[in-house]
Amino acid sequence: MNQHKTIDRSLVLRWVRATWFGWLLGIPIIIVLALAGEAVGIGGAQVLVGAGMGTGIGLMQSRVIRSMLPKSGAWILACVVGLAAPFLVTDIAKTAGRNVGYSLFVAVAVGGLIAGGWQAIILRARFRKTFWWVVASALGWTLAAGTSALADPVSRLPALRGLWGALVYLGIVAVGGLILGLVTGVCLAWMVQHEPAV
Repeated sequence: MNQHKTIDRSLVLRWVRATWFGWLLGIPIIIVLALAGEAVGIGGAQVLVGAGMGTGIGLMQSRVIRSMLPKSGAWILACVVGLAAPFLVTDIAKTAGRNVGYSLFVAVAVGGLIAGGWQAIILRARFRKTFWWVVASALGWTLAAGTSALADPVSRLPALRGLWGALVYLGIVAVGGLILGLVTGVCLAWMVQHEPAV
């Protein structure tokens, strides 16, 4: 008799969908935070980018994680704080007059590592092999950040001016959420497959 189990594709699909919608939701949240930041004099603070994207992703992913863990609020907090922290460090250094060189790619990758580490601690309530979640989170966020880094130069190509450039930019950026969802979703489904609920 074959004991080999297959990964739960419906879980991966739900996770990818939640992560992608969270990614898309993060964009208007960033805009709202930037407008609120302008009102209080911190509109250019990059921490608002991390906090906004972390909020969108955390809110949507928590809807899926709720079926596995009793408390999903900590998941949202891990996303928000984890993603905002590297941007906050950059903002503080800039305010102190230190030129640390801002990189969206690096900030998102480090934020994914921080959020993934915190989420791995949260996942220990159900799973033992949570190290792989840290790896998947760091990889997923790094690849997602890569789409944002790629979108800017591609959208500036001479053939993609104006509306077409903006649409291509948004399309490439939107792919980031799908990549993040797929990488972390496969990892989560693997964890569920290897450590079913007792």
